[in-house]
Amino acid sequence: MKIKTTFVGVASFLGMLLVWPHMPSMAQEVPAHAITNVTIHMADGATLERADIVWRNGIIEQVGVDETIPFDAFVIDGGDSLHVYPGLIDGMATWGSPEAPRDLPRLENPGKPPYDRAGAQPQRVPEHYLNEDKALEAAMKAGFTLVALGLDGQMLPGHIQPFNISAPKLTQAHAFSDPLALQGSFETAPGGWGSGAYPSTQMGVMAYFRQLMYDATALQEHMMYFEKHSEMTQPEQNEVLEALFPLVNKEQPLYFEVDSKEEIERLFRLQDEFGFDVVLVSAKEASALSTELKARNIPVIASLDVTDMPDWLEKENKEAKKDDEEGSESSEEGDSEDADYSEDAESEDLTEEELMFRSKQKEAWEKELNNVSALLEAGIPTGFTSAGLNPKELQQKVNLVTENSPLSMNDIIELMTVNNAQILGISNRVGTIKEGNSAHLILTDGPLFEKGTNIHIQVSQGVINDFMED
Repeated sequence: MKIKTTFVGVASFLGMLLVWPHMPSMAQEVPAHAITNVTIHMADGATLERADIVWRNGIIEQVGVDETIPFDAFVIDGGDSLHVYPGLIDGMATWGSPEAPRDLPRLENPGKPPYDRAGAQPQRVPEHYLNEDKALEAAMKAGFTLVALGLDGQMLPGHIQPFNISAPKLTQAHAFSDPLALQGSFETAPGGWGSGAYPSTQMGVMAYFRQLMYDATALQEHMMYFEKHSEMTQPEQNEVLEALFPLVNKEQPLYFEVDSKEEIERLFRLQDEFGFDVVLVSAKEASALSTELKARNIPVIASLDVTDMPDWLEKENKEAKKDDEEGSESSEEGDSEDADYSEDAESEDLTEEELMFRSKQKEAWEKELNNVSALLEAGIPTGFTSAGLNPKELQQKVNLVTENSPLSMNDIIELMTVNNAQILGISNRVGTIKEGNSAHLILTDGPLFEKGTNIHIQVSQGVINDFMED
C-alpha cells in the first residue's frame, strides 16, 4: 500500500520564508508532521478511530479526532485503514557494542589482574563505544524506536543508556538521556585455559564485586575527607572505582542479567549487603521468586527468548487437533475408544524412562513459557529485553508465547511500551501517545504482531523512517 503524503499550505509557507527575517518569534520553528485518519492504539489497549497525531521538534502537539492540522505540516494520510502504536522500547540490549578482544595475552599474575581483565569496566558509557550493527536496522523494522543500550562484557561491563533508534548507525546525537544505571552479571573474567584470570568462578565474581564496592566506598570517603583536610595525602584518581559511586550512594540501580533461581538468590545477598536498587534482566526463572521480588520492589525486564516447543509435544498437539477435527463425525463412544487405543499405543511405544523424561521436559518448558505471565499476575513490574534474541525472531517468539500462555498481544505491547518506560524511569517522555511526549510511533497496516501485519513507518523522536519505500 502506498501512503499518501501532502504538504499543507505550501504557498503560504514559502511566503512566510520570504519574510522570515522580520518574524523573530518564529525563527526557531520548523515544519510540523502529522499522521491523519488512522486508528490510534493507546498503551492501555484503548483506541481512537479516524484520529490524528501532530508533532513538531520531536514533541507531540495534538492527539485526537478532527484535529486542526497546522498549515506547514507534512501530512501522512492513513486513509482510515492504518494503525498507529506507541514506538516499541527495548529495555536492555547490547547492539553496536564493540567486540570482545580475542587472543588475550597470558598474565604474569592472573590472581591480581587489571580491572579490564577481571571483567570490571563500569566506567564505560555506551555513547563512547557505538559501532554499526545490522541488528539496529532490524530492530527499527520490527517497530522499536528506543533502546536502553548496555555493553558486551563480564561482571561489570559499563553503564545503561537509552538511545533513539532513528538510524542504523547510532552516534552520541541519538542519546535520549544520560546513563541511568550500571550493568552487571555473574559472568567470569575473560580468557580460557592459559590466558584466564581471577575471578574465574561465580563465587569469585561475588567476592571481587564486594571488594570493588568496599574499595569504592573507601575512595569516596578519602576524597570527601581530603576536601576538608588538605594536609592529608591526596587520593589517587581511579575511574573504575569512581564509576561505582552512584551504586555506592544508591543513586542508580544495577541492571543485572541473570536467569536461574539460584543466581537471583545470590544477587539478593549482594543487595542486602550494599543496599542498592536492582532491576533483573532476562530472568527466565524469576517467577519462582515472585513473592520476594515483590517484597524487595525489584522490577524485571524479561526475555521472550523462550525455547521452542519440544518436537514430540508439537507432534502430539497437531495429531490431537487432527483427531478432534476428524472425530467430530464419530459417536462419543467411538471417540472414547479411539482415544483409549491411541493412548495405549503411545504408551506401548515409549519406555517408562522416556515417558518420565517427556513429563519433566514439558513441565520445565511450561514454566519457562509462563514466566512473564506469572510475574504480571504477581504484580511484579515487568518489561521486555531482547537479550539473546535477534529482532528478526521477535514475531515467532511472540506467537509462541501468546498461543501457549495466558499472555495476550496487548500484554506484549504493554511490556514493550509503557511498562519499559516506567521501569527505565522515562515514562514522562515515552511509552504512551499523548501531548507533550516525544514522538515515538509506528504506523502499521493491521493489528501489531498479527500474522501478515507490516510496519510501514517508524518514528523515533520525530524522525521518520518509511520502510514501504524499501
